[in-house]
Amino acid sequence: MTIEKRPNATADKNAPSQAPTRAPIAEPTLPGPKLPGPPGVPGTERFRLLAYVKQESMVRVDKRPDETVLTWPHLLRAEFLMAALISGLLVVTSFYIKAPLEEMANAGITPHVAKAPWYFLGLQEILSYFNPTVAGVLVPTLYLVGLAIIPYVDRTPYKAARDRKMIWIFFLTLMVTGLLVTFIGSFFRGPGWNWVWPWEGLFFNL
Repeated sequence: MTIEKRPNATADKNAPSQAPTRAPIAEPTLPGPKLPGPPGVPGTERFRLLAYVKQESMVRVDKRPDETVLTWPHLLRAEFLMAALISGLLVVTSFYIKAPLEEMANAGITPHVAKAPWYFLGLQEILSYFNPTVAGVLVPTLYLVGLAIIPYVDRTPYKAARDRKMIWIFFLTLMVTGLLVTFIGSFFRGPGWNWVWPWEGLFFNL
């Protein structure tokens, strides 16, 4: 006689239930060379994409470095240091250069050398070459208008001199010309507005 062994109902109740098995899902593959993975393990293949771009097909962008700085502390710190330096230089210079008040003007006595203040000596020098209308009206007007139209003529966003050569030459021409005639009127003109070399006599008063 054979005895059939039946499973214990209590043990079957406490045993963990087995989850239904799923079929493995194939991962999408990309074209390209395969890199070998661990043998026998599905889904471990890796792929790499390589692309070759010709240099002629690349677009080159000419981007210059940004030449701007912050107002604080870069700009204001430099302006404050320069203002302090110039103020100190003026104070020190005032101790060594005497600039006393002269006597009252006398209409009956012509000064030995009649010169305008230094900021008008350029116009006085130009007046010796041209008539008063040109030297006193036309030249100052053209000079100031030329400086004022610089921002309207040159609208480039760059600030470096290498990118604004034409307008820098124009600006330097105006400034150097003004300084030159002022320098000549200050140190190279003597009595009667005649040409005098500085080592022959210096007719310049502050």
